[in-house]
Amino acid sequence: MIVGIIVSDDRTIRSAHSLSAHPGVDEVVVFAPATSRNLRVVTNATGVRVAFGAGPDAPTRANHLGIPLIWDGETADEGVVVYGASPQGLALALAAREADPQLVAVAHPGLDGGSHQQVRFPDPVGRRGVRDGVYSGKRVATAHSNNQFAAVLTNGVGRRVTIVDDAEFMSGVALAAGLAALEDQPGPVWDSALPYLRTVTEMGLVMAQGE
Repeated sequence: MIVGIIVSDDRTIRSAHSLSAHPGVDEVVVFAPATSRNLRVVTNATGVRVAFGAGPDAPTRANHLGIPLIWDGETADEGVVVYGASPQGLALALAAREADPQLVAVAHPGLDGGSHQQVRFPDPVGRRGVRDGVYSGKRVATAHSNNQFAAVLTNGVGRRVTIVDDAEFMSGVALAAGLAALEDQPGPVWDSALPYLRTVTEMGLVMAQGE
């Protein structure tokens, strides 16, 4: 399978690195006008199975190329075949594996926090004030991480599951692992939680759990 990257920022570049090592991917290409010293740059989507993109402009660019998109956005925009491939979606995928999640939360330097409650994230993120919000119609609390690390967690009945890593690396892996959620019908990564989480761990993220 050949996959293409719509380059917009570090998330997409890091997703390319993760996809290059994935056993189901034969080649990763980059769509022009981006340049790359390591990947083939193409001007059209001929032979490319699916594109990966981040940010609000990605669906429009994918539609212009005429290729389905795996996206970090929270809606199934036109041409999007997998959405929610983001730290928030990663947190919701963790929650999807729990019988009764009581809290779903994300701390990331690119997100805003709040004062609705204090949540103890794994070190080195630590205790942060969160804003209770909604992501794709689901409750997700967000916090601002004041360093380069990001963390996602879900508190269920009897156990707590977390992931903490470099924020840009986590964002890139969350996007790249959306490949595992590619199905016949468009959907979010948390609807394919088990293969998605298996793929994020194969790409280098580590899940930890405790009571």
